[in-house]
Amino acid sequence: MTAFTTVSTGRAREELGRFFLIAALADSAPEMFSAFIDAEWHRLLGTGAYDGFCDQLVGHPVGHREDAGYGQITWVQRYHEQFGPLPAEWFADAAGTIDHSAYDAYRSTGAVTASWNCSPASDGDGDHHTEPTK
Repeated sequence: MTAFTTVSTGRAREELGRFFLIAALADSAPEMFSAFIDAEWHRLLGTGAYDGFCDQLVGHPVGHREDAGYGQITWVQRYHEQFGPLPAEWFADAAGTIDHSAYDAYRSTGAVTASWNCSPASDGDGDHHTEPTK
């Protein structure tokens, strides 16, 4: 029987912030492969807290757009350089239950191959965009 481990939403917000910082450095929009981190993104979208969160991290609101795909996650190396190894939160479902098989595969290879369904949108493109508060 597989043991299930869950993670906290507080860590999801911290990792979402790191993802936005990576996005700000990227040449193209990074892939959001984590259902857990994406669920936190959706909880924040359209709120005043989201505007403040984005402004504090990258100086402007971060749009959200659908962008489905499957393959190697391109920004993992940059994350390693900035923050170290990806934590287990990146491999959790929307409810926070870790996929230990995916996490173990990442820990043994240092790479992530996964599907994704959204990414940050630049310049306010995308859905759920809010204008900066003044």
